[in-house]
Amino acid sequence: MVDQSNFRVQKFDHNGSFVTKWGTEGEEDGQFLHPHVAAVDSEGNVYVTDRDLANVQKFTNDGEFIMKWGSEGEEDGQLSAVESIVVDSNDNIYVADFGNDRIQKFSKDGQFITKWGTSGSEVG
Repeated sequence: MVDQSNFRVQKFDHNGSFVTKWGTEGEEDGQFLHPHVAAVDSEGNVYVTDRDLANVQKFTNDGEFIMKWGSEGEEDGQLSAVESIVVDSNDNIYVADFGNDRIQKFSKDGQFITKWGTSGSEVG
């Protein structure tokens, strides 16, 4: 669960019991200014978007920072006002980029794959 007001992610088990938390306010790895939404891949890795930093951060299931990608802008792989994130069955990451009126698709390693929407191209 993304806890926007406290700049962190909280993890709960299937019974709703608290397990762990991670993140603080800031711009460094593992920090957030406006964490917005999270998604989990098939390996249990957690992807968290930050609306103000225009990036996606990837963590282990226990909250250990792995990597991040994205920056403010309109080019491929850049983001603006990220609205949502989902992971498909192949662990591709889809980011709804509200500020750029598009959806971008990334590999689980943060590599840009394609985009579509008002400022993007059709997926074919």
